[in-house]
Amino acid sequence: MANLSFNPGPLISLLAALGAISSLLLFGVLNLVH
Repeated sequence: MANLSFNPGPLISLLAALGAISSLLLFGVLNLVH
């Protein structure tokens, strides 16, 4: 990886995917608790 130019596209998509997965898991846990 000689090209170190910052490309926020994949990072933003990865963070969005992690946020969606974590929110779904949290929603499932709250549904199990209640």
